[in-house]
Amino acid sequence: MNVTEYIASGILESYVMGAVSDQERREVECLSSIYPDIRHELDQLSEALESYALLHSVEPPASVKDKLLKQLDFEKPEEKENDPIIRPMPVDMTTESTTTGLAFRTTWAVAASVGLLLLLFSFFLLSQLRTNQKTLAATRTTNETLQAEMRKLRDNQNQTSQALALLRQPGLRTIELQGNEKAPQGTMLVFWNTQTHQVAVDVRSLPALPANKQYQLWSMVDGKPVDAGVFEATNGNALLQRLNRSINRADAFAVTIENRGGSPTPTLSTLLALATVNT
Repeated sequence: MNVTEYIASGILESYVMGAVSDQERREVECLSSIYPDIRHELDQLSEALESYALLHSVEPPASVKDKLLKQLDFEKPEEKENDPIIRPMPVDMTTESTTTGLAFRTTWAVAASVGLLLLLFSFFLLSQLRTNQKTLAATRTTNETLQAEMRKLRDNQNQTSQALALLRQPGLRTIELQGNEKAPQGTMLVFWNTQTHQVAVDVRSLPALPANKQYQLWSMVDGKPVDAGVFEATNGNALLQRLNRSINRADAFAVTIENRGGSPTPTLSTLLALATVNT
């Protein structure tokens, strides 16, 4: 930067006279702090301006001072005898401090009590919520159990109604089967309708079987066994067990033990009962 040209530009005179913009003022102040020549020139201009002002100053007349003092009333106002004198009351700082501390402790105690009550109430609500959830779960379980029992009772009722309808139909034949030496206490009834060809059994007493085994009924036609369906060792809650086979002819009925689901041919070694159909 050419300092000489900057000083000769007249910007410093304008700065001293206060005729520069904010940006120019900041520029002059910044450069004067960097360049000593600019700082020196700026100081000289300031001193010259001050000397010029003092040289051409005019002292005002003495009458102006008197007029100003008369217009300004600096006299102390007179106190009236009857005006009461108000003096501040002394303040006991110890009492005030004690009162403030007591108030703070009281406020804190109240806030702590409220917080404790809210916390206890929250625990109470949480406990009630958990209790209600357990009650709801137990109620739901009970409801599901009742619905299952109702469905079971409805199914049993339907089976009973169907069994009674079967027993009331004309053409029904009843065959009693007694267990042999493999099931001496075994006894059951076979209901066969010669017109509708439906078959049902009423198990009175038969030995329990493993889960993978079932009893199977056979109708004997001209000495040949015909699959009449499988059944369980007990009737359960049903009156009868209806079999899913249609039997057109039967000279006799026999019972064997087979794998669950039945067998196309009887296992003679597991034969438990055999009874002929009376004509």
